[in-house]
Amino acid sequence: MSPDETDVRCLDSIWINGLDTRPFLKSAGRVRCGSHHARRKDLSLTPRTPAEEPSPARREPPRRLPSRAPDADPPADDLTRVLGQVLDGGRPSGVLGPVRVRSVATEVADRLMTAIAIGDYLPGQRLPGERELAALLDVSRATIREAIGRLQAVGIVEIRRGRTGGAYVRTSWTEATAAAVRRTLVPRWPELEQLFDLRGLVEGMAARTAALRRTDADLEAMRAALDAYAGASILREEQEADAAFHTAVVTAAGNPQINTLSRDLLMRVSLGFPTEPYGDDDPETYQQALNEHRALYEAISAKDAERAGSIAERHFTLTADVIRAMLERGLNASRDS
Repeated sequence: MSPDETDVRCLDSIWINGLDTRPFLKSAGRVRCGSHHARRKDLSLTPRTPAEEPSPARREPPRRLPSRAPDADPPADDLTRVLGQVLDGGRPSGVLGPVRVRSVATEVADRLMTAIAIGDYLPGQRLPGERELAALLDVSRATIREAIGRLQAVGIVEIRRGRTGGAYVRTSWTEATAAAVRRTLVPRWPELEQLFDLRGLVEGMAARTAALRRTDADLEAMRAALDAYAGASILREEQEADAAFHTAVVTAAGNPQINTLSRDLLMRVSLGFPTEPYGDDDPETYQQALNEHRALYEAISAKDAERAGSIAERHFTLTADVIRAMLERGLNASRDS
């Protein structure tokens, strides 16, 4: 077993950097315990180096945002509650925060492998270029090159030359993927669960608003995307049509700030990448998504705000299920090894 691996033989006692992962395992109905306990592993991020900090002479005392008094009224609704949990104090998200670990290239490679596993990028698809990836993950292009080289070494991507060259996804899962998924998702899991909840609330609100404000042009855009989704022949076409449909729904709400919030939440649940996790090519899931797209379109067209919101909230649990299944697969691979 490599130094980066965690020996997980007792799923009822997984502790990583002080994080008890049993809540996830219990919710998935997979708690099993043998005669061994998992060894603890420190996955904490490396703090900024002294050179990155302002000098003592110029450092100003931190400003604290006012906090709610202990006896203040609780948040009025679920959206306010979850927004407070995720955005409290303006702290940067752990999911989207800059990569700061002992080996930055290892963290980048892990995040890319996990993004490919959950379907951010599909087999046959070209990864974003070095410059774009460096900007998304807040690392240097040299780090991106090293990380891509690691993915190439384990057979996840292949490098093509020429005008359309770049790193292309060969497969979504290899023997190296399970450990990368665990290292990426387990430390982030509490925040991801909050984000799944928040995203459902926000997309439900957007759909309700779209039903009240949509125009004929909005309905035409939704209809075109829905037809493209129904006629898709490959997974990549499904993913593109799905994105176009949900963009049209959010746009119909008529508030650019809702678009911005929706896109921000997408990037957070997608580990910092601007694409919807799409999982494996599953005909049953595709048919479920198609039926929900049609129902959502009909509700918005009929100006049935409550029905539209309810459908949207339920629909976005599909993404959470994809990511949850990948984490479970990674944990099971550790148990079986």
